[in-house]
Amino acid sequence: MGGGGGLTAVTRLVLPGASLAVGETLVPRSVAHHARVNRVLPGEPVELLDLAGRIAVGKLSRWNPDGSCWVEVFELVSGRGEPPLPLTLALAVLHTQAFDWAVEKATELGATAVVPVLTERVQGRNHEKRVARWQRVACAAVAQCGRSLAPQVRAPQPLGSFLAEARGLKLVADFAGQAVSRLGPADAEGVVVLVGPEGGFSEQERAAIVEAGFSRVYLGPRTLRAETAAMSALVLVQSALGWWTK
Repeated sequence: MGGGGGLTAVTRLVLPGASLAVGETLVPRSVAHHARVNRVLPGEPVELLDLAGRIAVGKLSRWNPDGSCWVEVFELVSGRGEPPLPLTLALAVLHTQAFDWAVEKATELGATAVVPVLTERVQGRNHEKRVARWQRVACAAVAQCGRSLAPQVRAPQPLGSFLAEARGLKLVADFAGQAVSRLGPADAEGVVVLVGPEGGFSEQERAAIVEAGFSRVYLGPRTLRAETAAMSALVLVQSALGWWTK
C-alpha cells in the first residue's frame, strides 16, 4: 500500500512476523501484488512492515517471473509513528461501516489499542464475531500510514467491566466537559479516551463513568457522530499533551 500525504510516495508491504534484516528479502507474490498494482519499478522505494514494531526501509531490487519480488533492505527502524505512551480508544460499538472506519482512522491517528464497548444504547448482537475483521482493518491502516505497530483490537466489553479495568489518564467526551487544553499530564500507564454511542450514554452510565475517575472533555459546540467525535478526541488530546510537537 502506498503512503499518502507526503511528497514522495512509498509503497509499504506487510509481512507479519517476518524476520527483517539488512540485505535482500524475498517478498511472496501474495504480498508483492500490492507493489505490482502500484507499478513499482526496480530502484524505487519500498518499506516492509512486520507489524511488531520494525520497518525495513529499502528499494525494489527486481521482479521474479512468478510475481514475487526481491527488496534490498538498507535500514531497520523501530517505533516510527508511535505515541510516547499507550493510547487507548474505547468506543461504543457502532454499525459495521462506521466502526470499520473508526478502527482505520484511529490506527492512522496513533491509537495503540481499540476497545469496542457495549453500552445500553448499542444495537445488535454477536459483535465479538467482528473482532478479526477489525484487526485486519487496523493492519491495513498501518501500511497506509507508515507507523510501526498495529493496535490491538480487543474483544467487545461491557461498559462496567471496561471502567473497572481502565488505567492512566482517563477521559470521556462530554458536552459538559472542560476544554482539552486544561488536561493534566499523562502518567506511564498512558491515556484512555472513551466515546459513547450515537444516542449518548444513559444518565446512569454517565454517573458510573465519572465515579470511575474519568474526566469529561469538551470537543466543541457541534453535535458529532460517534466516530467523528472519537477521531476529534484523539487529535485534540494528543495535541494538548504535546505529543504532536515536531
